[in-house]
Amino acid sequence: MEIRISTSLVVAFLLSASGSTVRADFIIYDLGPLGSLLQKVAAGGRSMDRTRNDNRIVLQGTAVYQPGGNTVTYTHPNGTKVHFKAGDVEVVKARTAKDEFNKRFAQAGKDPDRLMKAGIWGLKKALLNDFYRVVEKVLDIDPKNDAALLVMNVKERLREPLPENPQAEARFRSLLKRGKEQMRLEKSLHFMLLTDTPATLTKLEKEKGKKKNRAQERLELLEKVYESFILLFHAQDVPLEFPRERMMVVLFNDKEDFKDYSEGLSPTLSSAEGFWHPITNVSYFFDYGSSEQFKVLKTFMDDFQKLKAEARGSKDRDTINYVKVLELIMEVERENSDVSVVTHECCHQMAGNTGLFPRRVDNPRWVHEGLATYFEAPSGGTWAGIGAVSTERLVFYNALASRDKIHSSIEFVASDQIFDQAGGISTNVLLGYAHAWALTHFLIERYPKELAAFYGMIGDVAPDVQLSPELLMQLFMRAFGSDLQALNEDWRSYMRTIKTDLQLLREGAGK
Repeated sequence: MEIRISTSLVVAFLLSASGSTVRADFIIYDLGPLGSLLQKVAAGGRSMDRTRNDNRIVLQGTAVYQPGGNTVTYTHPNGTKVHFKAGDVEVVKARTAKDEFNKRFAQAGKDPDRLMKAGIWGLKKALLNDFYRVVEKVLDIDPKNDAALLVMNVKERLREPLPENPQAEARFRSLLKRGKEQMRLEKSLHFMLLTDTPATLTKLEKEKGKKKNRAQERLELLEKVYESFILLFHAQDVPLEFPRERMMVVLFNDKEDFKDYSEGLSPTLSSAEGFWHPITNVSYFFDYGSSEQFKVLKTFMDDFQKLKAEARGSKDRDTINYVKVLELIMEVERENSDVSVVTHECCHQMAGNTGLFPRRVDNPRWVHEGLATYFEAPSGGTWAGIGAVSTERLVFYNALASRDKIHSSIEFVASDQIFDQAGGISTNVLLGYAHAWALTHFLIERYPKELAAFYGMIGDVAPDVQLSPELLMQLFMRAFGSDLQALNEDWRSYMRTIKTDLQLLREGAGK
C-alpha cells in the first residue's frame, strides 16, 4: 500500500553533473491533505505561519540526493532522518544566516557604525557569539564607543544569576495551591519556573537523543529571549533596567488545568494560549502537545502508527517513511507552537520588568502587542532571532494598506484606534495585530531611540489621566516630530521593501 502526499512543487536544484551529494539548507514540503488539518491546528494558536490555502512547510537542515536523483534524504537539526520523493519537495540551497553575517561583517570594514549594524543584524538572527565578536572589534577601533561599551558591560551582567528571594518564591508558590498539587520549582539564571510537566524523559525521548525535559527546554528558550531582548536595546544605545529578581513563569502540563486557572483569574483569558499577568508579574503557559488540536492530531497519528506497524511486516518502506515524515512534522509543529507563544508573552514580561514599559499603566494595545509581535517567532522549530517577517501579519497589513490609507495610517494606529475600528468585527483583531506589528517593526528598525522615548513618555503620564487618542498623538509627535505625512510615506515605503524569510530564501537561491 503506497501512501504519499500529492504536490505541485518541483525540485529547484538538479543534481550536479557528477551526481555528487548536494548540501541544501531548506526543504519546502507540500503537506497536501494533511495541511488542511494542520491549518485547523494553527487556528487554535499562533503555531504556523502560512497564508490560507498554502499547505507548505519549510524545514531547515541537510538534504542529500541519493544515487539516481529520485530520493532526497533529509536530516533535521535534532538528528531525525527521513526520505522524500524528489518530486514531492523543493530543495533550496541558499546563503545561511552565518554566511550573510560574515558578508556584512567584511563589508563593514573598520567603520564602527557599519560594524554595529552588522552585529545587530547577527543578534537578530540569534548569532550571539558573532555579535559579541563584532562589538570587540568596534572597541579595538573606537575604545570609547558608547554602544559597544554598554554591550560589554551588559554581557558581564547577563552571566550573573539574579538574586534569590525566598519571600518572592513563597508568594509564587502560593499562587498555584488552588485545587492543584504542589508544583515543583526549577530555576535558571534569570527565571524560576513552577511546573507539573514530567521531570524525567520517556524511553522514546531518550532514544531520540533528548537530554532535557520540557521544563528545562522552556527555561533555555526563556533565557535566549531574555538575553536577546536586553542586548537589542543596549546595542542601539538604549539602556534598560535589569530585573531585580528572577522572573516567574508557570508551565502547566495540561491545557485544561491552564484554562481552569486562567478563567479563575479573568473570564477574558478563556481563549488565551499563554499570557503575562502584570499584577502578579507571572507568565503562564501550557505544553502545547496537550491542546485539543494536538489531541486530534495524536488520534490521527495513532491510526498511522498502526499502518506503520503493518508496513514493517510487509516491508513497505514507503508507508514506514511517510509515517516518519508525519512524526517529524508533528514534532516541529508542536515546537513551533511553544516557541511562538513563549517569545510573544515573554516579551510582554521583559518590557514590564526592564523599565521599557511602565508596569502599572494600561499601555495602549498597539504599543505592547506591537513589540510582542516584533519579537514573536513566526516560524521554525527553534528560537530564530528577532524581527522575522510574519507572512500572516504582512498579508493582513497589505490587505488594509492597499485599499484604505486612512485606517492604515500612523495617526490611526498610534492613537490606538486600529483594534476597534479597522474593519468588520471578524477582522478587527487580525488587522490590529498586523498594523501594530508593522508600525513597531518600522520604528524599531529606523527610530529605536525615539520609540524608547515614546514608551517613556507614556510611563510619565499620571495614573489618573486617560490615554485618549488625542493625548497619544501629542506624545507620539513629541517623540517622532510633527510631520506625520512624511513619516507615513516613509513607513509605507519601508513596508514595501520587507520580505518574508521564504521570499528572501528564493531570492538568495536565484542569485
